[in-house]
Amino acid sequence: MSKLRSEDTPRAGRVRSVRHQSALGWWEMVFADPPPALRKHVRTYCGWREHTTTPLWRIEAPSSDLPVIILFESPVLARHPDNPTDTKAYGSFVAGLYDSCTLVGSSGPMAGIQVNFSPVGARLLLNRPLEDFTNRMVALEDVWGTDAVRLREELAEAASWDDRFAILDREIATRINSAAPVHPSVAWTVQRLVASRGQVRIGELARATGWSTRHLGARVQHEFGLAPKTLARVLRLGHAVGVLKHEGAVRLAEVAIECGYYDQAHFSRDFRAFTGLTPSAFLQGRLPDAGGVAADR
Repeated sequence: MSKLRSEDTPRAGRVRSVRHQSALGWWEMVFADPPPALRKHVRTYCGWREHTTTPLWRIEAPSSDLPVIILFESPVLARHPDNPTDTKAYGSFVAGLYDSCTLVGSSGPMAGIQVNFSPVGARLLLNRPLEDFTNRMVALEDVWGTDAVRLREELAEAASWDDRFAILDREIATRINSAAPVHPSVAWTVQRLVASRGQVRIGELARATGWSTRHLGARVQHEFGLAPKTLARVLRLGHAVGVLKHEGAVRLAEVAIECGYYDQAHFSRDFRAFTGLTPSAFLQGRLPDAGGVAADR
């Protein structure tokens, strides 16, 4: 039984919280940065609780973040936008890299923790190539067995969000430090792609490694699930989505240039190819207070 309570307020310092209440319902997001030793591989922690007044579907666009989600209440519902009848329910799970969007929702009040990893961080955490996770959500028990059950129980029964984040610090550090390393040239290639937000030429990366473009592509796809060119497009799109999610006015032409697109038309075509939406339609779905982007379909 979870001990999540309305008075479970994070202490000042490491964590920061956002709360929302409106006709949509209410939600609370509690964010924390990983400790310095993990920041190379872990992007952020987010604990959350929410209760929406009506079913709310959100769009999850492709990005370089690979999430591990541990749920305390209600499963996550997921479906592809083009196949609304094929809805699946997931408890705690890990997801690989995607090259298309997913719609996610819930069947009731929800609470849990999400940890976003860099591609190399996720590869080390899971200690196996990510090819089998591409475009998939995989039950955490199928990956970690009884350790997944043990971790969920520890997190659910912890007295505060601060304590939950500390548990995750220890668990993640232990797994990453004991993992087999990724080949240096493969890890470097993916890290350069991520650092440049997909705006570096694959040929240049191949020449730097001393491998052929084909060989480098095969190694990257095996270890991380997407070929370098596809990953570069996902990274550009993910950066654009991050910019568009910020509340306030956005100039699409400026976003296109910042994210490495030739022009706004190129940006719009790529955005629609990955999400099924125009950038303008995506903007219209933004929810307040870190609530994500509503999917009106």
